[in-house]
Amino acid sequence: MTASRAEPRSSPSGPVDVRVDRTDRGPAARTWWIAAALVVIAAALRIAVAVVAPGPIGAPTRAAGVLAPVLAVAAALAPGLATRRARREAGAASLAAPAALGVLGIGGLLVDLTLLVDPVSAARPDVLPSGLSVLPPPIAALLVAADLALVLAAVVAVLGLVRIARAGGAAVFGGHPPGTLVRPGAGAAVAAAGLVAAPFTVEGPLSGFAPHAVPDTAAPAGIGTALLALTLLVVALLPGVRPHEPGADPETGMRVRRAVHTALGAGVVATAAPLVAASVARSGLALSPGAVLALAGGLLLIGMPARTAVLRSRAAGVAALLTSVAALFGALLPTTVLPGTPDLPTAPIDTGTGVLLLPAAAVLALPAVLVVVGTPRLVVRARPTLSVAWLTVPFAAGPALDLVLAALDSSAPAVDPLGVTTLPMTGAGVGAGGWAVVGALVLAVLTAVFAVGAGFAERRDVAGASSPLGARPADGTDTVEPDPAMLPMCALAAVLAVPGFGGPLARDALAANAAGGVWQNPGAAAWGSLAGVVGVAIAVLLAPRARPARALALLAAAGALLVVRLSALVLTPPRPGENVGIGTWAAIVCLLVTLGAAVVSVMEVRARAREG
Repeated sequence: MTASRAEPRSSPSGPVDVRVDRTDRGPAARTWWIAAALVVIAAALRIAVAVVAPGPIGAPTRAAGVLAPVLAVAAALAPGLATRRARREAGAASLAAPAALGVLGIGGLLVDLTLLVDPVSAARPDVLPSGLSVLPPPIAALLVAADLALVLAAVVAVLGLVRIARAGGAAVFGGHPPGTLVRPGAGAAVAAAGLVAAPFTVEGPLSGFAPHAVPDTAAPAGIGTALLALTLLVVALLPGVRPHEPGADPETGMRVRRAVHTALGAGVVATAAPLVAASVARSGLALSPGAVLALAGGLLLIGMPARTAVLRSRAAGVAALLTSVAALFGALLPTTVLPGTPDLPTAPIDTGTGVLLLPAAAVLALPAVLVVVGTPRLVVRARPTLSVAWLTVPFAAGPALDLVLAALDSSAPAVDPLGVTTLPMTGAGVGAGGWAVVGALVLAVLTAVFAVGAGFAERRDVAGASSPLGARPADGTDTVEPDPAMLPMCALAAVLAVPGFGGPLARDALAANAAGGVWQNPGAAAWGSLAGVVGVAIAVLLAPRARPARALALLAAAGALLVVRLSALVLTPPRPGENVGIGTWAAIVCLLVTLGAAVVSVMEVRARAREG
């Protein structure tokens, strides 16, 4: 007798994996919510101070003051949010991150108290326009309140960790084999050395600031900085204090260490970043070795965000999203400005050189969102796009970067990359858009590092796996025999990329010297065009040897570069007498050939899906 659809089916033998949502149950979850709320409050107060701080402290300084607390919050809350997403109960790693970030607030509280008890001696270019100015007491009180909120978050999280340890023993913190603290210990030592050194350098007496190292700094700021450095060293080495227990789970120990060290590193970077931005952007100040050591030590503490390919890919996606945001600001804000006077404010210089950053931000944000919020299978398939698409930002930022460099060397004129005129830059300074362009370039390189690192981690993660993600075989390889239909198209696209990026999009029939391309104008714009050629060539030459899904991702990245290149025809107004140049025709044909190769990849993906 056959069973009808209405008949109940017997349960399969063996254990059944039933995932119970326990994220909001138990005292540990409530403790994490309280600590997370306090960390968010502290970040909001610091962001408010960066926004409302009076005086001309500079747009880069304000931007760093806004973004740095966001980085610290993300590092402190990421383990707990990942636990909630996996529907697990909050554990030691979830509470260790806000606890590690919160203890830094003890030293920060003493440093910020100087703005209230002895404001004249405070050397804080991140919130003060000059060494002779004083921060209004209500604004200084916001900084103190932020530090108190961090200290309370640490107290709440530590009490939660004590309760967890009493209930489950020392095993809840996992196993910590010897040698796991070498990198974070070195990072903590480097960061501590940077914190006790002078935070910035004074190039002239006009700034009014007098930076001091810890031995020369009066209390309470000197004591607070020393306590901050000592706390950083102690907490970084704390996970390895107890001897390694053979029965402890090394995976749990890895999560706890990563949570502690990432939160500590993000806290150090958040502390040093506004001072570094002020040192670079403000006249009379310069970057100090102490600030560089603090940043380098903080980044060494953080290390790679995760050892799994999916999480590293998501980190690359987050970096790509930040790159898109910075590129958007670089396109919308003025690249250069004329310095103001006591009677007149600064005046922006309208050059329009950052207009290509608009399409670059759009085409980079799309795969970034897929990588950040997509399923693991979608993440590993879309990740190769970021490995090439990040080059859209260096390509689009080239003309704007030429003006930024010319503004830093204001005695030199800047050649307009979009024409044949010369822009006088004497007396001009770098505007908020120019600093955003620089930030976008740095973040684009960080995206490339994360994306390529995720590719190597993916090969390691899936080697020997029974069901690898993204159709990668169990041996970890990702190459196949070249597709005979795709190979000639990709070879042609690689050749066409050279005139497509090097030749002029439009040719002026009235100007004899307008037939040349970007290669005749040396500078950042030419290097950006070279980045476009390299990106398209790498993508289209790797695609025939990649599996269909990854080949499609690589070809999509190449198409994104070509779309950004051709968007200049729409975003840049034509001049009288101009005709379509060889660069336009080459880029169009290259895009069409690339789309044809992408169609072949789609057909291969569908064929394999039918076979599987």
